[in-house]
Amino acid sequence: MDFQAQAAKIQPEKTPPRDHLISREEILSRLQDPAFALVNVMPKETFESGHIPHSINLPLAEIEAKARQVFPTLSREISVYCGGPT
Repeated sequence: MDFQAQAAKIQPEKTPPRDHLISREEILSRLQDPAFALVNVMPKETFESGHIPHSINLPLAEIEAKARQVFPTLSREISVYCGGPT
């Protein structure tokens, strides 16, 4: 399934309000925080060509199947991004 098809499946009520956005500065300040996880949802090949250091690759197409393996407990704050470092 391509990204557009997957994005179309996202229900509007599941989209976080804009006040839940995290700034670049906050991300950078929290990269070493064990209670925080920065997740890159791009395909593995894109992740390997460039990503924010300390981010975790969990491709969008694999979230449903692998999220519980990557995050066995829900105690971490998770921030998701879908582009390379800027």
